[in-house]
Amino acid sequence: MKVRKTKDLIKALKKKGFILYPEKDHHHFYYLTLNGKKYPIYTYLSHSFSEYGDNLMSEVKKQLGFKKTKDAELFFDCPMTKEEYVQMLINDGTINMD
Repeated sequence: MKVRKTKDLIKALKKKGFILYPEKDHHHFYYLTLNGKKYPIYTYLSHSFSEYGDNLMSEVKKQLGFKKTKDAELFFDCPMTKEEYVQMLINDGTINMD
């Protein structure tokens, strides 16, 4: 995956329904939250990194439930909508909206 600035990652996460839960001191945890319900889909970003390189982006990709790098790139480049992302997670069986 391509290198991304931390601020751009945060912007994309918030746009797709992720909310910061400041439960830890060393990292910022962003959880997928839909209609007030917190789902077990999350990623954490370090306070000290201004950019995330290929290795860290691969970890973020896994944490967010992406199987394909192409889909993760679409998520962060923003052609993938929040609704498309949620539908992907439902189709994969990662989350259940019931």
